[in-house]
Amino acid sequence: MSEVAQGPRSSVFTTMRFSKRKGLFLLEKHLARMRTHAEKLRIDATPINSDSILRLLLENTPELDDGLLRFECTDSLQLNIAYRPFTIQNEQVDAVTIASPIWPKRVAGVKHGAWNAYLDARQYAENQGADLALMVHNYSIVDGDRCTPLVLDEDGVIWISDSELSVDSITFDVLKASLLIAGYHIQRGKLNERLVARCVEAIAIGSGVGALKIDSIDGESIGNERSHLFDLCVSILREQYDDTNHWMEVWK
Repeated sequence: MSEVAQGPRSSVFTTMRFSKRKGLFLLEKHLARMRTHAEKLRIDATPINSDSILRLLLENTPELDDGLLRFECTDSLQLNIAYRPFTIQNEQVDAVTIASPIWPKRVAGVKHGAWNAYLDARQYAENQGADLALMVHNYSIVDGDRCTPLVLDEDGVIWISDSELSVDSITFDVLKASLLIAGYHIQRGKLNERLVARCVEAIAIGSGVGALKIDSIDGESIGNERSHLFDLCVSILREQYDDTNHWMEVWK
């Protein structure tokens, strides 16, 4: 299966964690978002259901014990899956910035078939010796190449992008309640240069990476070396991974 198709309306996809022992992590949340994205792309969402994906998985058992599963539905309603291993998880990283692709309103913020810009951004970061590319539009960070950036300011407010170009994060949905209980405030807005330059801590979260602590952006140190938010997110995610209620069993 090709990771990249011709245009955004050619397919819709999601990427989730899998474990041979536990199954699929947060499957229903991923399918719900995928169906919403399919509707925006005018792709029939009927085949996007747990029965369809489970049937495919049973026919194609992974060689990996755990990793990431990419589930795709094309505009011709063909379903595809692909497994891949984890790369970086729960680590301190360096990031670089790159211009975000600009999509029409109905396509923006959707995991669609023309995902090459994000794959290219990740490759660009690796070519620069960095771990992560941060997508920038109008002088603000709007997304990561495979994760969602969060910025903690000196008042204890966690900022997340409110841009239409940002993809809704399932990982953030999982973390949000626990972050509020821990005393943090959450605000959607622009992750502009001033906010990032003065932040206490910057992290990125996602299904494939867990939580990443961003130590530098474009060679400039970020934050004040604290890691409270990063440590908390890693701890919350570990608790979520250990909760069997979040997993859909697949392989007996």
